[in-house]
Amino acid sequence: ENEVRSYLADCCKTEAEKEMILAGNEPLTKVQLQKACSVKYRVKNPRYVPGSEVVVRSLNDDRKKIEEFIIDWRKHFMTVVDPKYMPTGWRVDNPVAK
Repeated sequence: ENEVRSYLADCCKTEAEKEMILAGNEPLTKVQLQKACSVKYRVKNPRYVPGSEVVVRSLNDDRKKIEEFIIDWRKHFMTVVDPKYMPTGWRVDNPVAK
């Protein structure tokens, strides 16, 4: 509740309103609670790197590593998904690139 009151106090225009909310003597109103619920709580992490980018970076443009990764991924797909229908001629060990 203290975090909610602190947020609401920061939104107040007058010191009197801020003090009243922070004092906690009065229960929060429905309007105040709705305002607190509308807070955008997601914050972008500037250091976030998507998993796909981590994988690509770890392969270092090494053609052999990339091919091994793709074939291993295909094997994983076949094991986990166990698809009943695949395109004619599709195989786990099909060439990755020409």
